[in-house]
Amino acid sequence: MIIKRNMAVDSLTKVCEESLALIKQLIDADNEVYAKGFEDGMVAQSEVHKTLRPWVGLTDDEIVLIVAECAASHQHTDTHFARAIEAKLKEKNT
Repeated sequence: MIIKRNMAVDSLTKVCEESLALIKQLIDADNEVYAKGFEDGMVAQSEVHKTLRPWVGLTDDEIVLIVAECAASHQHTDTHFARAIEAKLKEKNT
């Protein structure tokens, strides 16, 4: 009876050790995938920052000129003024 019990304990211990080794392998693999994804994300983020240019706004003189152009063309509604500002900003920032 004791021999059978010891054999059962030994078998169970072996199964548990093998299971634990497999679990550790899975955890290591998951950690590698996570680390790779994190590294890839950081590289991608640094590439985006390299390509970003600083925003260029309008000077007071440019705004005055746009207002004058809109008034001279009799297009001095809020919409026309906003579109003219938008076009000038797009021109300066692309």
